[in-house]
Amino acid sequence: MDTTQIVLLAIVIILAIFLVAIGFQAFFALRDLRKSLVRANKLLDETDDLLDQVRKPIASAGNFITALAAGAGISHLLKRGKEEKKK
Repeated sequence: MDTTQIVLLAIVIILAIFLVAIGFQAFFALRDLRKSLVRANKLLDETDDLLDQVRKPIASAGNFITALAAGAGISHLLKRGKEEKKK
């Protein structure tokens, strides 16, 4: 083997080692990214549950106010109907 082949073989070996090291680093970076995304997903799920818990009482209060307004309208109609009967 002459020196050119030895130099090329050494360069190929060094590049292979660098590629393996970069592959490991990419694997660990992607694994950490996956863990972070799982945590963010859990956080968003918990936030969604919290918002549902807040939304239900507000919707119930809105329904109660709507029912009161409807009841007031019906009582007003009944009162007007009684007044018309008296006339």
